[in-house]
Amino acid sequence: MKKIILISALLSSVSYAGMSELNEAEMQQASGQAGITLSAGMEFDTGTRISYTNEDAEYDDNTKEYWLVLDNMTGGVEFKNMKIDLVNNFGPAGTAGAIQVTLPEEVNFDELSVEGVYLGPGKTVTENHQFIMGVDVDGQLQFPAETRMNIFAIK
Repeated sequence: MKKIILISALLSSVSYAGMSELNEAEMQQASGQAGITLSAGMEFDTGTRISYTNEDAEYDDNTKEYWLVLDNMTGGVEFKNMKIDLVNNFGPAGTAGAIQVTLPEEVNFDELSVEGVYLGPGKTVTENHQFIMGVDVDGQLQFPAETRMNIFAIK
């Protein structure tokens, strides 16, 4: 236990030794980057199901909530370098803040298959669900450089 405490103290003193204060002129020259960059891969085992509902939605029939169900997924999908950032001075009047999404440089599909996309009551598919479509995708999708979407609220 004493060795762990000693090693921790040494590592923290070494890491602190590399830091230095910035004066006012150096601070003005410094710039940083906001936002995040995401890269991810997902692989789906046979029988994977993704279900989604919006509990705050108001449906015209006022009966019950609806679920979007992606049923019996297999294969995989990977995306590289998608960026999410906050930007100012956006919108028609230039006064709104926005979320800026820079689409991934590429999306790779590895025999991604969704037996059915359904809409209906409940997170598992029943006879009361409406079939919307099936999906089979294999290959690479590339976007032009720096393809951006800006999402902002309006009145």
